Amino acid sequence: MNNVMKNWVVLVLCVAAALSACGQTKTQDYYMSHPNEIATDLAECKQLGKSSFNCNEADKAAAMLKKN
Repeated sequence: MNNVMKNWVVLVLCVAAALSACGQTKTQDYYMSHPNEIATDLAECKQLGKSSFNCNEADKAAAMLKKN
C-alpha cells in the first residue's frame, strides 16, 4: 500500500473512532417514543451542567408531554 492509501485508512479509522465516541443522538421524536428516558437524561444534564443536543431535545419532549 502506498503512503496516500495508508493516510486515507488512518483518517477513516480516526473519524470512525471519533463518531463512535460521541454516543447516541436522541431527537425529540425519540424521547416522545421513550418517555421514561426523559427524566433520567434531564437529571444527568442538570447534574453535569450540560446543554447538549440531547439535553435540549429531552427538554422539548418534556414540555410537549406536559401540554398533552
